[in-house]
Amino acid sequence: MTMQAPATKPKRFNVQQALQQALTFHHQGRLPEAERIYTEILAFQPTHFDALQMLGVIKLSRGQMSEALRLVGAALQRKPHSAQALINHGMVLKALDRYEEALANFNEALNYRPSYAEGLNNRGATLSALGRDEEALADYRRALAIKPDYPEALSNLANALRALGEHEEALASVERALALRPNYAKGHNNRGALLDALKRSHEALECYERALAIDPNYPDAYCNRGRALRAVGRYEEALQSLNKAIELKPNFAQAYFNRGAVLSDLNRYKEATASLEQSMLGNARMFVEPKFAVCIAELPILYRDEAEIGIQRAAYEKRVMMLRDEVNAVPSPGVLLKGVGPFQPFYLAYQGQNDRELQSIYGSALCRVSDDIYPPADPVRAPAPGEPVRVGIVSGFFRMHSNWKIPIKGWLSQLDRKRFRLFGYHTGHGRDAETKFAASVCERFVQGPLSVDKWRKEILTDAPHVLIYPEVGMDEMSVKLAAQRLAPVQCNSWGHPDTSGFPTLDYFISSDLMEPEDGHKHYTERLLRLPNLSIYYEPPPIVPVQINRAELGLREGTTAFWCGQSIFKYLPQYDEMFPRIAREAGDCQFAFIQYQGAKPVTDLFRERLERAFAAHGLRWTDHCVVLPRLDPSRFAAAIGQCDVVLDSIGWSGCNSTLEGLTHDLPVVTMPGTLMRGRHSMAILQMMGVTETIAQTIDEYVATAVRLAREPEWRATLKQKIGANKHRLYHDRACITALEDFLDRVGRGQ
Repeated sequence: MTMQAPATKPKRFNVQQALQQALTFHHQGRLPEAERIYTEILAFQPTHFDALQMLGVIKLSRGQMSEALRLVGAALQRKPHSAQALINHGMVLKALDRYEEALANFNEALNYRPSYAEGLNNRGATLSALGRDEEALADYRRALAIKPDYPEALSNLANALRALGEHEEALASVERALALRPNYAKGHNNRGALLDALKRSHEALECYERALAIDPNYPDAYCNRGRALRAVGRYEEALQSLNKAIELKPNFAQAYFNRGAVLSDLNRYKEATASLEQSMLGNARMFVEPKFAVCIAELPILYRDEAEIGIQRAAYEKRVMMLRDEVNAVPSPGVLLKGVGPFQPFYLAYQGQNDRELQSIYGSALCRVSDDIYPPADPVRAPAPGEPVRVGIVSGFFRMHSNWKIPIKGWLSQLDRKRFRLFGYHTGHGRDAETKFAASVCERFVQGPLSVDKWRKEILTDAPHVLIYPEVGMDEMSVKLAAQRLAPVQCNSWGHPDTSGFPTLDYFISSDLMEPEDGHKHYTERLLRLPNLSIYYEPPPIVPVQINRAELGLREGTTAFWCGQSIFKYLPQYDEMFPRIAREAGDCQFAFIQYQGAKPVTDLFRERLERAFAAHGLRWTDHCVVLPRLDPSRFAAAIGQCDVVLDSIGWSGCNSTLEGLTHDLPVVTMPGTLMRGRHSMAILQMMGVTETIAQTIDEYVATAVRLAREPEWRATLKQKIGANKHRLYHDRACITALEDFLDRVGRGQ
């Protein structure tokens, strides 16, 4: 008979000792070991409170949201009044975008423990997600008063300060967080977002790379990295980064939104629209930017053919009417304000059609959103007799830019300081010598970036009688301010020469020479026609730059036509004029400039040229060069290597035409039906050089051919331009008319 060995007594499992070991591992970041022990505890004691909630926290960190919610919810059922469990449950709800429920959890936790720093920090983060940054700021400051060396609260404080326009304090806060915890991935990501907001995208990229080196599976950092790569023009890399963010977090609304923006830059507008629509599915209630962006995505940068213009215009009209209806249906449309500005219908104006009705729909929707938050300013007392009128200019381009040169600089420098007090509000980020000059000629000059609320406060402090927005449709902050009533009289102008559609803007300040007879029909604003070009313009400085034809790919002895407008100004229905000129002019070349953004836009333009020239039995490469982007001095020098300027049809050159006159080159132009298609015509008329103004395409082609074949005529025109271009400069007539207008409307007359 075999003796049985006595059974081994099972070793007793010490739950408390195991929990302490798990918590130590958790604190050290050794999550797999901590997870294993929490799981063992729950196998032994399935309702263990701490193991349930801490395992739930690990599941939350891994994006396993349903498991996290189940585990932390079970812990909360065990101890419904536990502040820590309420905080952890709120964190899971916040991660699920269930912000109001999360806020309720945090509020309850803080009722039990008012001085709970972690609770204050998490409630602040939820308030920030709800757009309540002032309240969030108070929570972060309270958390830091309790726990000064709290990296998460410092980093979150920086985010709230950034949203409120306090960039210097925000940067100091996030850098303090990183000093406390150098390997804090979220801190590096937040520092990058702040630098992005300051337009320091290259530095922001370094921050995102550092965050991803610490945490290679950090979707927010991939998303922000994609946005920064887009800002520096690395579009394909941006797309890859955003795709990775979506792979890690499949319903990542912001990543889909940023991806849509990149696809728009690449002129892949159908894919862009799909991505933007997907971003709304990610969080339709809280994420409002796509509601505006999905409209704008229907407006390509460049069109393949004329038919595509009609198709996309109809698609945009449908979208913008849907947007209007949605804004009208929302009880409090102010919730949509965050979507105003980042995407604007800038490229609508490049379709060559009257945009008044479409812009009216869009502009009215924007203003209704703004009206829900910002009431009209208090009435401003009209100036007493002899008292100056207060005039403010709001622009993102108080720097070396075409909008500064035309029209801001001349108006600002020439208005009579005895009659007007001038205020400059620079909503942009860039600063240079021209910014310094602008500040010197203003009684008060405010430099951004600032939040909408702070800009509103700054402007209302000065109580202007008249506000001028020279380029509505180009700068995000200017649009948000122009949609408000901040002065009794508010004006738009032709920095972006299209009507705004904003009921808050009363006048469109334009040029009498450029406007057609029926120009008033093209604006929702009341049209003001200042004399001549409407601008006080000074001759551009001649910068001696050495450049030759070989550098530009132009042949010696050929007739070189300068076509250096932005390529989205060239409508496809006019492509055929280039091969027609080439066929009749003999040896000639056309010099274009690459698109400043994504390469596929330039590639599409090349395809169009190839198709147009092939239709006439010619090779486009024999006659066309597409130059890289040139700095201003080399751009001006390159014009001088050409013989004739060919103006773009539909959207005429203005700043480039004026600067090209340094070389006295003949300009062939065909005025359009809209003001933006008549700039060069007005310039030539003011000089009295009207021989190269064509009325039809056939006449345009014939004029260009004649200039190529008759160098004597070309020389005569050059001489005439050289003798007459002084008429364009230092025009006081427009200043006198502008002064009379501002004085009259500023006094309520």
